[in-house]
Amino acid sequence: MTIFYLDYENGSNTNDGSTWALAWRTITTGATAVRIAPGDIIRIAKSPAPVSIGNADWTNLSKTVTLASAQTLTIDLCENPWTANGSGDTTCNTSTINKEGTYAALFTLDSSPQTSTLQAYKTISELDLSTYQKLSFWFRNSAAVVANNWKICLCSDTEGATPVDTFLIPAISSTAQYLPLTLARVGGGNLGASIQSIAVYTNSSAPTASSNILIDDIIACTTDGLNLQSLISKNSAEQGGDEGWFGIQSINGTTVLLDNSTNCAANEGRGYSGTTETVTTYKRETIKTSMGSSSSTYVQNVQEGGTYGNNIEFQGGWNTVTTEQDGETFFDGLNGLGYGLHISSKSYVTINLLNMCRYYRGFNFNTATNCTIIRISNANNNTNYGIYLNVSSNNNVFETVSNVNNNALHGIFISNSCSNNTLTTIMNMNSNFSYNFYISGSNNIISTIGNMNNGGNYGLYLSGNNNVFTTMGNANNNANFGLYLVNSANTMRFLSTANNGNGGIYNEAINYLYNAIISETIEVTAFEYANTRLFSHNHDNTAGNHWIFTDGGTINAQVTDRHTASGLAWTMTVNSATRDLTSYPLDFKIAKIACAANALVTVKAWMKKSHATNIGARLVCRGGQLAGVSSDVYSTKANDTDWEELTITFTPTEAGVIEIEAWAYYLAATGAYVIVDDMIISQA
Repeated sequence: MTIFYLDYENGSNTNDGSTWALAWRTITTGATAVRIAPGDIIRIAKSPAPVSIGNADWTNLSKTVTLASAQTLTIDLCENPWTANGSGDTTCNTSTINKEGTYAALFTLDSSPQTSTLQAYKTISELDLSTYQKLSFWFRNSAAVVANNWKICLCSDTEGATPVDTFLIPAISSTAQYLPLTLARVGGGNLGASIQSIAVYTNSSAPTASSNILIDDIIACTTDGLNLQSLISKNSAEQGGDEGWFGIQSINGTTVLLDNSTNCAANEGRGYSGTTETVTTYKRETIKTSMGSSSSTYVQNVQEGGTYGNNIEFQGGWNTVTTEQDGETFFDGLNGLGYGLHISSKSYVTINLLNMCRYYRGFNFNTATNCTIIRISNANNNTNYGIYLNVSSNNNVFETVSNVNNNALHGIFISNSCSNNTLTTIMNMNSNFSYNFYISGSNNIISTIGNMNNGGNYGLYLSGNNNVFTTMGNANNNANFGLYLVNSANTMRFLSTANNGNGGIYNEAINYLYNAIISETIEVTAFEYANTRLFSHNHDNTAGNHWIFTDGGTINAQVTDRHTASGLAWTMTVNSATRDLTSYPLDFKIAKIACAANALVTVKAWMKKSHATNIGARLVCRGGQLAGVSSDVYSTKANDTDWEELTITFTPTEAGVIEIEAWAYYLAATGAYVIVDDMIISQA
């Protein structure tokens, strides 16, 4: 076992990785397969610790965080067109592809862009920026940007002709993606004390002809202060903590809006899900990796796997001075493209205290098996998924995943070929733009989920089979349903839903709930004509309160209307005319009988109807279960509201098991019900 060192900001891939002074820079090119071996540990330098920015108001289900005092100074919100410089031949306009307010500033070059030329300017009220050192703004380009294509200048005159502070736009290989830029002035130092305009210049190399750029939310900030690249949170802990870290959509004085993906518009996004309160608030800076040029760029790619008992470990959060693991590592893609960490066709890899934000996918597991994820604290603000398991990524263990929030599609995605994974603790999967949690894989175990709240569609979309949720937690305030269940034999314990847009649960299959509290008026919606069943044991977390939710009806245990005084009776309520006798009665299996051959079986049950003619009821043994019982055997309840003992008899000619059912069926009106109680079964 060898310990290696990796420092993205200060390392070099030409180093040997043996010390912090000789640290590698990247996982992909530093920790190569020829350099590392099973059992090796790669220690990765931590990102900066949280810094207090004073009190702020946080509101549940809101994008807005209101600071007690402004940390930045607004220069231009880009709500109005800039003035084009005639000799620059740039067209200035506004665009609704924006990050703040209603518009962004749009600059379109002509077919022959000039170099080192003023393209456009904006006159502003005079500002003293001498206590600030950096400029922060959103930038989006239609063509790849080469370093020195563009520069932004703060000017002392009103027409952008006298630059005081110059900021160079770095190389950007991606297109059509917003990214936050926070830039120090050329030469460093404080900004100008008398700024009356801001200007866009071409620099020493010409940008792509007829291309355009968008700029929005231009603010001045300090070297160590809040800016558009910062993450913001209630969390004061350098390592761990319950609250997630959020990307910033815009800053306007004391108003900070929380982002989803980098292309999330000002009028979109899911915001914060948590406690409404005024509390000390913190900002945190990230380690900026190379930007992905496409959605599938492998920004950092694990090159080697381990063996059984000898995992290769990627351990984040290391202090390069004290060599203590006292922090966490936040990697940041900035532009919402690429896979932050890609593990493909590798086994026995350990990940700990690494976090990913503003990529296409934060963590991408592709045919990754027997991996151990000790702790992921944040996989937030990614364009696609926070955590993605695909292509037979099996037998992995996720010990703690704290926050998978505000991603533009789903929080965690487990595809249909992925099975036997264990997710021990997931604290928060909130405010993802579509589904908070998507599982189409089977035979996975999820021990504890804290929250699946405020999703743009469902809290959980479950299309796999035989998944077990030991403690499911909250699925609240999702735009559609708390849970959407497509496939069968999934077991879910200790679920709580409230305030979901269309109801608690949508069920298309046969699934099992235990001790669930479903607070919506519409608790369960079932797929029509599928004879779905959602079995809810101790419904509303109440002992003995058992329910079966199905399409067109419900079946529930009750003690208030009984034939005898002890035990439970079952009420079958018909809520749809589709549940008629001819094709689709509401059926309830009430007994399984082990039968001997050639012996008369007698079954008796007491039944009662809530209305004499609106609903029908039968005691039934379906034909074809055993030889000798080829057709249905049934007894029909009389058209009254009295208790009646129904009796059926049959003689199977082979030994085996036969099921007995109670039926309720629509006759004239919905909402009527049948009660079945006290059975006697005998065989001659």
